[in-house]
Amino acid sequence: MSSGMGDLPTTFSTPMTKEHSHSGSSYTSSKDRISSSPEQSSAYSKLTTSKNSPLAPEVARVEKRKANTLAARRYRQKRVDQMSSLESELKEVKTERDDLKVRCARLEGEVETLRALLRSQK
Repeated sequence: MSSGMGDLPTTFSTPMTKEHSHSGSSYTSSKDRISSSPEQSSAYSKLTTSKNSPLAPEVARVEKRKANTLAARRYRQKRVDQMSSLESELKEVKTERDDLKVRCARLEGEVETLRALLRSQK
């Protein structure tokens, strides 16, 4: 167990060993799952300590529901942030477009003025 498990809290070493021997999952995936967020590691800890209780399926369902709710909240916030970013980028592009239209109109006016000047000199 000294091959890389020294950096994890000791409360997780026994459940990971059990899980590793029963499920065949690799150490890396267990570590990733545990270290992904404090909420998930808390949920994982609660699930492993309550495996022997009669309410274990109910607790697991509640914890899974909480995790799902948090994931949905993160997803919705990410979507709102992305939409805000796109809207601000759209506003910048429209402003740039309008500025270019004005510049184009000025240049076209200048071209017409210069053409008229050339015609009058001939």
